[in-house]
Amino acid sequence: MKKYWIKLIFKYGMLGLILVWATMFIYDYGRKSYEEYVNRHENDIEWIEENIEFVEDYKIGDNIFVVEIPDTLDISYDLYQKVVQKKIDQLLIDNYRISSPLILYDPFLENEKSVNIYFHTGEKYKFEYYVTTDSIATNEDLVYQRVLDAGGNDLLQSKHYYTLTGFTPGKRNNLLIRILNENDEIVQSENFILNIPGA
Repeated sequence: MKKYWIKLIFKYGMLGLILVWATMFIYDYGRKSYEEYVNRHENDIEWIEENIEFVEDYKIGDNIFVVEIPDTLDISYDLYQKVVQKKIDQLLIDNYRISSPLILYDPFLENEKSVNIYFHTGEKYKFEYYVTTDSIATNEDLVYQRVLDAGGNDLLQSKHYYTLTGFTPGKRNNLLIRILNENDEIVQSENFILNIPGA
């Protein structure tokens, strides 16, 4: 009886080892095949453009998009920037408004505490924003950061394309944005919640 159990344990032990080895072999083979497939296309611009895309990341917030790129794709930063800018230009064919702007989380991989925001207005307006991790209700005197030109002067624009900084990773961030006319009168304001990924 004892020999029977020893044989049974040995038999199923060997079967288990074979299954583990087969699983590891299949996984390793698949990973290597995928890496070879990606590496074959590193200089294929059309393939790279098809495989780098913006996808909505609900963990960060509603209608917040991030860049999705194959893990093993090794391309130069210049090429990455070129492809991402082309993707953004394609997205901007749509007419985004201040109430529903295009918001991209750190699309150029330059600052993990930033987002890019894009929207259009019929007339030219100034733009300013405020970022906080506190409740907005507790902030009575908000000091907005106004977007200025290189000379430090107010920008009046109808195409609003900005990089916004000052977000706190790993926290719930309130983003308040608003547009103002040339007399500094508030025309419209909006609020967005962004859960910026932790470091």
